[in-house]
Amino acid sequence: MSNVTSAPPPTSESVAVKPPYTFPSGRTGETDLESLCASIIEAAELPRTRARSFPAGVYTSPDFLKFETGAIFRKEWISLAHVSQIPKQGDFLRVDLCGEPMIVTRGKDDKVRVLSRVCRHRGMDLMPEGGNFPDRGNQRVILCSYHLWSYDLNGKMLGAPEMQEAEGFDRSEVCLHEFRSEIWEGFIFVTLNENAPPLAEQYGRLRDEFLKGWNMSEAVLVWDQHWDCQFNWKILLENFMEAYHHLGAHRKTLEPFLPAKGCWTEAEDPNFSAMHLPLRSDLVDTIRDTGDAGTTMAPFPGLAVEDYTEWWVYLGYPNFLLFTAPDRVYWYRLLPTGPDTCSLTTTMLVHPDTTTRENYAEVYEKEVEAAINFHLEDMEVCAATQNGMRSCAHKQGRLSHLEEPIWLFQRYLAKKIQESA
Repeated sequence: MSNVTSAPPPTSESVAVKPPYTFPSGRTGETDLESLCASIIEAAELPRTRARSFPAGVYTSPDFLKFETGAIFRKEWISLAHVSQIPKQGDFLRVDLCGEPMIVTRGKDDKVRVLSRVCRHRGMDLMPEGGNFPDRGNQRVILCSYHLWSYDLNGKMLGAPEMQEAEGFDRSEVCLHEFRSEIWEGFIFVTLNENAPPLAEQYGRLRDEFLKGWNMSEAVLVWDQHWDCQFNWKILLENFMEAYHHLGAHRKTLEPFLPAKGCWTEAEDPNFSAMHLPLRSDLVDTIRDTGDAGTTMAPFPGLAVEDYTEWWVYLGYPNFLLFTAPDRVYWYRLLPTGPDTCSLTTTMLVHPDTTTRENYAEVYEKEVEAAINFHLEDMEVCAATQNGMRSCAHKQGRLSHLEEPIWLFQRYLAKKIQESA
């Protein structure tokens, strides 16, 4: 994938994250859907001080992934892109949501849409995976290579050759299906559920009490990296949400300035979880004394000095992942592709003032290198954790207070199970 700004990305190729070793294919504990759902509800009902991890089947079962697809990914709001990725008319992004081929477009009317990639002729995917189609670009026409039916980026049909003898065929009535979508804080969301509440209602408190100072609708996405991952989507999600692993996985990258000890989680909210990651105490003292954020890039102008003293980790249920600092926001697009695989795109957004600084290219290069390094650390432990789920020796473990967001996600997932019963 290419970047929004002129600064060159370190790579434009997807990174395949593979396990460093392979256990035998044995399974442990209950793997049928009914038992797994019962185990999730049981774990969610425990008090936080008694919290424990899920059984392995939650991360390996095809039946459980089928349940998640129907109860979560086809019913909830899912973030697909940021508006800065498609700033011009004719811009598009290609994405697949649990087998649903989609294209995010900015049409000639400047409106952002999420369209189906299924041709209205005989149902061909207009931009199939592996068909040498770009993941993003700019073009006036979406062309079906099968029979050359064509559409504009509003979804309206432009042409259908040799259809003059099809009685009653009116190309003005033929359009690509448009999915329900919304833009929230600059992020483009889609839902397949016509009854899903508006995002302003779902994430209203998240914005008003926690994210307002960042004004992410004005941010620009300057870096992204796609990863093809050999682990279940929830393994990455759980890893993302907690700071406990700074002690081990990030002991040389994040732990020195964002120490795990002292991190804490906001009280339970039905729509999101939020974890505070305070900076090292001496850094906090310096910031409060000087009023300087001490960042390498331009801080978001809506922030106060106290906002400079910590980073945050947010999960907007089910999978809207944000890692915020005073001068940047990391956003993850995380989608399952199988019981033990997922598609992950990691990104960094900054305030536009950052890109106009004289030393931007140099800072960009260093920050992208740092981001890739700590993401690689996450990829390694997540792949190894998936391997552990395949072991006959696996048993559920107890959770630390630093893993409280995992317990909160368990409670969200249990609610989805109960709603589907």
